[in-house]
Amino acid sequence: MRQYFNYHGHTKRCGHARGEDEEYVLAAISAGYKTIGFSDHAPYPNQYNEHERMDMSELENYIYSVKQLQQKYKDQIEIFIGMEIENYQAYKREIKAYRERLDYCIIGQHSMALRDGMALGDYYLESDDAHVLLYAGQIKEALEEGLADIVAHPDLFMYGRKEWNESCETAARMICDAAQKADIPLEVNLGGIKYGKRALGKETRYAYPYRKFWEIVQQKGNKVVYGLDVHAPQEYLEKHRFEMIDPILEGLELNFVTDLKFKHKL
Repeated sequence: MRQYFNYHGHTKRCGHARGEDEEYVLAAISAGYKTIGFSDHAPYPNQYNEHERMDMSELENYIYSVKQLQQKYKDQIEIFIGMEIENYQAYKREIKAYRERLDYCIIGQHSMALRDGMALGDYYLESDDAHVLLYAGQIKEALEEGLADIVAHPDLFMYGRKEWNESCETAARMICDAAQKADIPLEVNLGGIKYGKRALGKETRYAYPYRKFWEIVQQKGNKVVYGLDVHAPQEYLEKHRFEMIDPILEGLELNFVTDLKFKHKL
C-alpha cells in the first residue's frame, strides 16, 4: 500500500539524526508525500543526552523552524509539528504540556525511566518477561490518559528477544486492546531494518516489525499506519524499506489507514 503521509520524523537536534530541517521537507516532496510531521525525541528537564534527545533550550527553535517550513512550502506539502514522547512518571507535566501545545504526539517507549540523561530499564537491552510486560503497561497507561495519537514501533520489545512466549502474547494483546479502545493506530516501523538481520534464538530476522505481533493486530482489527522513522532526509526516498518488510507482513490483512490528519495548534 502506498502511504502519502509520514508522522515519524526526526531532526539533527536529537544527536543521532542528520540533515537540516528543510532537507527533510524537500526530500518528502520529491518522494511524493502530501503530508509529513516532525516528531523529534522529546526533551525533559535536566535529562539532556546529546546522543538521544534535544535539550530543553532547543525546543522553541525546533517549533519555530517547523513553523517557518509550514509557511514556505504550504502549497506543496502539509507539515505538522509533533513530538515522540515516552510515558515517564517523573515528567508527566511536561508530557501533558507537549500534548496540549503540539499538533500531535507519538509514543515511542524506549525505556522504563531516565536518570542523569541515561535510560533506566532500556527496552533495547532489557528483554526479560518482566520488562516486556512493563513496556506494554507504560504504553497502555499513556493511551488511557490520552497522551498520544500514534503508537510508534509497538513491537520494539522484540528487539533483543530470542523467542516469543506467553508474556509477549500478553503484552501484544494489552497494547492492541488499549490502542483499539483509544482509537489510536499502531505503527509498522520501517526503522527496524537499519539494524540488519540478526540471529536471535532460532530465528534470523530484523529487530522489528515482528510478524507474530502483527498477526495479533490482524485478529484485533486495529488501525495501522507505516512510520518511516526518518533520521536522514534521503530516507524519504528509500523505497526498498517497504520491499524489505513486505515478506514479514505477507498474507496479513491489516487495517491500514488511508489518510490521517491532525489539527494545527501552532
